[in-house]
Amino acid sequence: MADRVLFGGKVAEISISVHRDARGVLTLVQFGRFGFQPRRAFVVTAPHGTTRGGHGHRTGRQLFMHVSGEIYIALRYREEVEQIVLDSTNKAVLIEAPVWSSQTYHGDNPTMIVFSDTEYDPKGYLLDVESGQ
Repeated sequence: MADRVLFGGKVAEISISVHRDARGVLTLVQFGRFGFQPRRAFVVTAPHGTTRGGHGHRTGRQLFMHVSGEIYIALRYREEVEQIVLDSTNKAVLIEAPVWSSQTYHGDNPTMIVFSDTEYDPKGYLLDVESGQ
């Protein structure tokens, strides 16, 4: 199911199917494998060197999926710190609440799509990496 699991299962790097032929590339992720039912999705594109995110969530899970460029994801859960790079070989990561993350965008047109299993709630953010508030 997952290539690598971090923080006792709170974060999982996900192997997804990539099919290439003369017509192009088809990238497939099957949400049911992870008991994941997306409620919303959004696409993030940022200039090279930009850092976004910088928060966790009180509830829910998010699946970050690589589209282009490289996205360096800094992760923190309690006192543990990890980093994952989303690129053309490492395509997706599933992150559960309350893991805190920030994403730094690198390369030409760095872009990812994010699927969330919760609706948007501005009160649901954990902004302080230290206190979890």
